[in-house]
Amino acid sequence: MTFRVAIWHAAFAFTFFITLVDGVDAKDISQLPHIERVDTRINNLMEEGHFPGVAVTVMRAGQTVHISTHGMANLSHEIPVTTQTVFEIASLTKQMTALAVMTLVEEERLSLDDRLVEWIDDAPSAWDKITVAQLLSHTAGLTHRFERTVNDVLLLEYSRDDMLTSAKNTSMLAEPGTDWNYSDQGYFLLGIIIEEVTEQSYANYMQENFFRPLGMEQTHFLDQRKIVPHLAKGYAWNNGELQRNRRVWQFSLTSHFGVMSSLEDLSRWEAELSNPKHINQNALEATWQIQRSFDTGRQCDTWGYARGWQAQIVNGRRILNHGGYSGTAYIRDVDTGLSVIVLTNREDTPNAMNPLSLAWQAANAVDSSIPSGGYKCWE
Repeated sequence: MTFRVAIWHAAFAFTFFITLVDGVDAKDISQLPHIERVDTRINNLMEEGHFPGVAVTVMRAGQTVHISTHGMANLSHEIPVTTQTVFEIASLTKQMTALAVMTLVEEERLSLDDRLVEWIDDAPSAWDKITVAQLLSHTAGLTHRFERTVNDVLLLEYSRDDMLTSAKNTSMLAEPGTDWNYSDQGYFLLGIIIEEVTEQSYANYMQENFFRPLGMEQTHFLDQRKIVPHLAKGYAWNNGELQRNRRVWQFSLTSHFGVMSSLEDLSRWEAELSNPKHINQNALEATWQIQRSFDTGRQCDTWGYARGWQAQIVNGRRILNHGGYSGTAYIRDVDTGLSVIVLTNREDTPNAMNPLSLAWQAANAVDSSIPSGGYKCWE
């Protein structure tokens, strides 16, 4: 299996040099002397980490510096990854949900101080003090995952009401506002709030107000029943070989993890984040502001969680990043405009070779001031 995957990586890795930053001609990359290292590092890490397929883009100020695809979207049918391959982006979804919430706040349809119980019927008393702001920053005291049973029944398909019942039945980890606990439940509840405020489904609201206006035609919401063109199959490394992931559950509301997208579409998303023309600028910048600071180590001035992003301030530079369990990563240097997006179809990777590591390696290849292993704010 390892030998075959290595052959596929070599045979199907290909690179596009599209529009380079600040008018640099595609034939003259001397102003970006380390750009050729991006693919070399990715290919090395792919083999070490047993990644079936990878798609990566490096952008600056909303323009593509480098975009490349490697390996296989589907090992069974030997279908290579392309820039139009659709990946599950998992928790990269959270930045999009956070932006939607902050947009509603800017429109004065919602307040950060609104209590969760104002939007949820029959909420448990433990939720009385939870606010929208706390849900965004993972400080609401909620647990991370959903219970696999509702009323002692094991579920494979969760309706919106089933998910809400599961959340209501799950014990709190802390009093609201007292501690930081990463929580899928919290971002699911934000999805319900979006639906209640807008009187439409989360998926429809996101499509109509964000994805379609940006031309993100390859962006969908996770649904095991639907046929999605160009969809990458997911894999995991088990017992010394790549194996297909089995998705047996279905969630009807996936504001915490459910966006699926391609490198082309996420490049459009990043271009909009860099130069907002449709997105509300104030709402966008609000998602970048640290809400919960963590202990600061030697490499960072400040670090913590913003809204849908982990955020770091290093020598005055604002660095955002987030990963997704399905094998994805996103890095943004707000002040220099450098960004890296990595999409893979291998989940549950070891820390030394996870997609965020790939993203930091790619960022370092273009900007050597960024450590190849990322900023170790906790050291």
